[in-house]
Amino acid sequence: MMELLVPAGSPEAVTAAVQNGADAVYMSFDVLSDCRQAENFSDGAFEAAVRYCRVRGCRVYLALNAPVRDEELQKAGGLALRAQRAGVDAVIVRDLGVYYILRRLLPEMPLFADARLGFFTPESLAIAASLGFQRVFLPPELSLAEIRRLTAAAEVEIAVYAQTTLCAAACGTCRMSSAAGQGSADRGLCARPCRENYTFGGRWDTAPLSWKDRSLLPDIPALEEAGVACVCLGDRDRRPEYTAAYTRVFFKAVRDKAMPAGPDLARMEEAFAPCGVAKTEIYEPAEPHEMDARVMERYLAEVRRTYTETEERRVDVSFAVVAQAPDKPIHLGAQDTGKNTAVIEGPYPDPAGDVELTEAALADAMYRTAGTPFRCVNMQCVTEADLRVSGIELDAARRRLLYKLSEERSRAPERKEGVFPPEPGNKSYARLPVVNFAFQTAAQMTPEMAALRPACVYAPAELLAESPEVMDPFREEGCEIAAMLPAVVCGQAETDELRALLARVREAGVERALTGNLGLALLAGQEGLKLRGDMDLAVTNAYALQSLAAAGFLSVCLSPELTLAQVRSMSKCVDTELVIYGRLPVMVAETCLIKASAGRCVCTTPGQMADTRGGVWPVTKHFGCRNTVWASRKLWLGDAAADWVDCGLWGARLNFSTESPRECLEVANSYIHGTGYRPNGMTRGNYYRGVL
Repeated sequence: MMELLVPAGSPEAVTAAVQNGADAVYMSFDVLSDCRQAENFSDGAFEAAVRYCRVRGCRVYLALNAPVRDEELQKAGGLALRAQRAGVDAVIVRDLGVYYILRRLLPEMPLFADARLGFFTPESLAIAASLGFQRVFLPPELSLAEIRRLTAAAEVEIAVYAQTTLCAAACGTCRMSSAAGQGSADRGLCARPCRENYTFGGRWDTAPLSWKDRSLLPDIPALEEAGVACVCLGDRDRRPEYTAAYTRVFFKAVRDKAMPAGPDLARMEEAFAPCGVAKTEIYEPAEPHEMDARVMERYLAEVRRTYTETEERRVDVSFAVVAQAPDKPIHLGAQDTGKNTAVIEGPYPDPAGDVELTEAALADAMYRTAGTPFRCVNMQCVTEADLRVSGIELDAARRRLLYKLSEERSRAPERKEGVFPPEPGNKSYARLPVVNFAFQTAAQMTPEMAALRPACVYAPAELLAESPEVMDPFREEGCEIAAMLPAVVCGQAETDELRALLARVREAGVERALTGNLGLALLAGQEGLKLRGDMDLAVTNAYALQSLAAAGFLSVCLSPELTLAQVRSMSKCVDTELVIYGRLPVMVAETCLIKASAGRCVCTTPGQMADTRGGVWPVTKHFGCRNTVWASRKLWLGDAAADWVDCGLWGARLNFSTESPRECLEVANSYIHGTGYRPNGMTRGNYYRGVL
């Protein structure tokens, strides 16, 4: 039976989820969460919520799934340790440094891989299994066919988001919010600039990056048949009534194979707009709905009653009562279906008591469990004749017995505790960082750029496979060439296409690959390429570097959401790189925005999106008929070399996107020879201000 997993962003949402049928909930503390816009939990509230769930037979997972900085690692480890002691059943992680720490600090705690780790190929699932993840959350944008393919190939449990807000970006590739000077999506404070209106193709599009919520409710039978272990509802920042309503609908679909009636579903969707049910086109703007205020309040009150006025989540319990002598107390025992037991001494028999200790009278007393999380299903008694007891005292004894059983059920399982691992070593350099170039087009890869002798040259694998001659000037200057892998590869056809490209690249003499995805790293390794890590790995701490070094990465590009001070203080056990110039790729759009706007496939011609504040976001082709959306302003540190040359870096990258060959040369000369050239539309990025 598939597990129904529900997010809970507040104590009230926990109650709403549990009382409406959730098999498990996932929660976060009020820090280090990927959804800090939700209320989340303080320490005391978290432990109380875990107890509430355990008593009622609902599993609890800790979501510790935001990139963690060096100064936060001790806190992250402490929160995970506290959660284990409270009794959580697993921890959901995204940060490879947190993974490294928890494997040593909590060696017996099950770990689940967050969707933004980007495990969306069979190769990546093999990596997840080798790392010891027990469950992998698939990116929510995958089709049902892809879910079937991955589940069939998986050696780990597969979790699928069956109801969630869809981001236009492929999971784990969005930096649009932080690039706009707002909160970080990875850190749980996304300002959702993708929901705004943009001009595209010379006309106003209605929020071209905004999608309806995704619902796989009609596909529940197909998901179960495919072997999916868990269906998950997303969005912890939703109100508790939303949690209650959708949990109940999915509970009935999973357990009873019953779909809601059309009018009921329509009313629910209207109340919680802009939620949408499964749609024919994934590229579709959200449409607002309005419900009469009085009708809305009556509906929400009806939903609230499902978790505030009754105890729906009840555990089957068997009772036993022994009363054999008038001068000895009676004994009461209880056992649940999980073999948890509780035994107490009850009152002494009392000749003046109003309850005769017969089997019928005791059964009547023990079955009075309404309003508790327990349901009496069996009663055994051993009594002597003519014994009586006070009914008030017997009721009080039953309550004490159930409280003791609750304590047994809420007890955390015993798991080993390790020690916090020592800080990784630091690789120091007695020289300035080398300068690396990243190109997007063959036109940018001129002999003049090669004459500047960058240490490494990164270019898309498609470009190197189709036009290998562009590498010749750089090879003559002794430059290393690395094939940039796409951020997203889905489906067998795309996987086969990438394998063929890498084989051609390898034949052309390329020996390195640059990737921000662990699954694609394995694929590149199978083709004989050595690995350099890109910024989509979201590395923000020294332990993540340790994990990637152990995996064989030669270098790692640090997250552009770090400040230079944080980069400088980080221990670096492997070569590290930082982007110091250029537009950052802020999103890989899962669909072709250019085709959607133009009505035909012209994605080889770059496009532009203009926001309402005058910013222009270039849009270019990405592998698999997707698009890359680039930041509206160019990162510029050419006049601030003193701030980044002493950060302990191996390399500094100039990231060229839509620049002309002339502008590429002007920028490179400015950085390398100090010519004083400055581009238009500059930004310092987050290297000084940081992100929340």
